[in-house]
Amino acid sequence: MDDEATLTTWMTDLRHQIHMAPELALHEVKTTALIKQTLTALGIRILDYPGATGVVAEIGQGEPTVALRADIDGLPLQEKSGLPYASKIAGHMHACGHDFHTASLLGGARLLKAHEAELNGTVRLIFQPGEEGHVGAKEMLSHDVLHGVQAIAGFHNMPQLPVGTLAVKSGALMASNDNFDVTIHGTGAHAAMPERSADVVVTLGQLITSLQTIRSRNIAPDAALVLTIADVQAGHTFNVIPDTAEFKGTIRTFNAQNRALAKQRFYELVNATVHGFGQTVTIDWDQGPSCVTNDPTLTKLIAAADADDFKIVPAHPANADDDFALYQERIPGFYGFLGSGGTGTLHQPTYSCSDAGLIYGAKFHYLAAKTLLAAVANGELTAFKPQVTPVSAQVVNG
Repeated sequence: MDDEATLTTWMTDLRHQIHMAPELALHEVKTTALIKQTLTALGIRILDYPGATGVVAEIGQGEPTVALRADIDGLPLQEKSGLPYASKIAGHMHACGHDFHTASLLGGARLLKAHEAELNGTVRLIFQPGEEGHVGAKEMLSHDVLHGVQAIAGFHNMPQLPVGTLAVKSGALMASNDNFDVTIHGTGAHAAMPERSADVVVTLGQLITSLQTIRSRNIAPDAALVLTIADVQAGHTFNVIPDTAEFKGTIRTFNAQNRALAKQRFYELVNATVHGFGQTVTIDWDQGPSCVTNDPTLTKLIAAADADDFKIVPAHPANADDDFALYQERIPGFYGFLGSGGTGTLHQPTYSCSDAGLIYGAKFHYLAAKTLLAAVANGELTAFKPQVTPVSAQVVNG
């Protein structure tokens, strides 16, 4: 078996290769090829997965079957980290650390393969494309990637946490995600003759303010919900009232009832306001992942299994989303925050993380796989009830 220094060097080389050539969601062709090449060299069997990108592989044999997941896609950002292995693809960057995730799961696979004879069951490795934009898990689930799997684990790196730290939380860890794209249709006119218009800019301004009352007047003060309008488009010059205006944004929350209420109030406010100004509206609603919700038993077991190798700390809930939640809708799962000791924050062009954290990523996967296998074999997850949230995104026009 490799020592930690050898394994770290091996993972670091893989991570740097991936970091220099980031690929966007569902276009991770070269990344997929590198993963397959690496797994093949390790003697790990690769399953016949029909998706254009992404890899599914297995170590061990027999029942039970558990899974480990890492995401592999990058973001449409221009890197400004100054790293010697910075992205060589203009406008693309691994600004969320999915290169760290991929290299860590490959390291975990190498550890598991070295101990394959000790595994009491099968460990399925899921290298998921397209986490950004919450499309990848849906794609993989449509190909039945969880067939026979009884529990799953994964992590997200956190550059603000020190290397060697694992933050854990039972229950809701990351928020649900709903995105909206609204187009208001009115009547344009000369800016000096507003009485001849149905002014969409006025309506837009009213909605930017009034939609915030969902948070302040419909949701309890002690409940977490964020409604952000992040993109506003209207007009093109100083003396023309435009025919249309558009705004886009997102809603994040940790409560299914508040999620439904926020959507209901959003439609009510938008429709009433627009119609009140004599205009019409189109609402495109993208229902993203539900909350990342950790199984209490798995959270306790994984924290205990990792206690000798990690500093275990409480995790603070994150308003960011992750489509790992879609797996947890079907089977018990655990998702943690792993310290990667970097700079910047996730999704920033200055983001970076430390290669020293990779060995902890590999250990996490190795220990999580053994813990999941034991938990299933011991019947500790029998109380799990699958959630009923649909897999596919729901788009509503109104």
